Amino acid sequence: MKYVFVLIVIANGLFAQKKLKSGFDANEFLDVLHLEWSHQDSGKYAPPVGSLPKNYKRIYRSPEVGLKNRFDFWLRDDSVGVFCLRYTVGGGSQSWLENFYSGMINSSGTLKLNDSTTFNYKFSNDDKALVHHGWTIGVAHLAPLLTEKIREYSKLGVKEFIIVGHSQGAALTFLMRSYLEYAPETIVPKGFTYKVYSCAAPKPGNLFYAYDYDFITRNGWGFRIINTSDWVPQTPFTIQTIGDLHPINPFAKRKELMRRRVKKPLVRLFVNRAIGDMEHAAVKTNKKYKKHLTKQLTPFVKKNLPQYKTANVENSNFYNTAGTPIILQPDANYDSLFKFDGVNIFYNHMFEPYIYLTKLYYLNK
Repeated sequence: MKYVFVLIVIANGLFAQKKLKSGFDANEFLDVLHLEWSHQDSGKYAPPVGSLPKNYKRIYRSPEVGLKNRFDFWLRDDSVGVFCLRYTVGGGSQSWLENFYSGMINSSGTLKLNDSTTFNYKFSNDDKALVHHGWTIGVAHLAPLLTEKIREYSKLGVKEFIIVGHSQGAALTFLMRSYLEYAPETIVPKGFTYKVYSCAAPKPGNLFYAYDYDFITRNGWGFRIINTSDWVPQTPFTIQTIGDLHPINPFAKRKELMRRRVKKPLVRLFVNRAIGDMEHAAVKTNKKYKKHLTKQLTPFVKKNLPQYKTANVENSNFYNTAGTPIILQPDANYDSLFKFDGVNIFYNHMFEPYIYLTKLYYLNK
């Protein structure tokens, strides 16, 4: 029966006009958010019975790879493909380990996953762009399976794709979209349309990565949906040092600037000392982050991925948000509906408050 559905969808799609439109579509977002939620197939946290949209069919569920990463592939009845990248899951520490392994690595390079597998990646055209190490490992394991599905269904006429994720899944949506943008045509053909919904998203990389991501998804093709009561989008921690500045920023060359512009030696000494003291504190904190979130976690990554060769981690934690923001501000009734019980710190991070606020501001008019 599944294959009959696929054939009907493909046949309809071959003769249809472009279905994905730019801009935030609340109904479309809520549909694919429910598909994302359905990674939880049973139990009290599963989506309500009957809440899944009827015009989508799940075609494929990937195996668990990497640090418990997985995606579902759905097909909409107008031949739009949907990739749902799974969020952080329990059942061991691997999924959480991917989040905390947050040293920054270059946005272009090669990861050696095991003795026989390397992953060549490019996430940005800017050589100053840096990205999250752990989530790059996640993309490295998912991308070969995901691009295989794109190639398979593109031959059947599917040329438009939605990429959706919640929480860790949202972090992966950024990097996956960037990967698809810059991957060679031997891996994924060009000319496809991608639309991204990143729900409850943490910060995926530094400012220069964010600039590049926002550029490739410009004009309404990449959205970051945030409940302002949710603390997860505040992570990972951000530190900005002089080294994170654009090379032509005057603060990056402050000593040279001070020599030219400040003639009084005592003033020059005071300013240089003050800035140096502040910079020293930030650099010291960066080193502590690298110690705790890279060096001390590497043995645990190796335990789960024994042959993984750790990438070179940069001395930076200048994390920034990415994507066109869709800000969901709690209303007067929010606390009565989603009252924090003092125990579940993820209460504001779950699917229900995001669904409630999206309907409130975009559909209940």
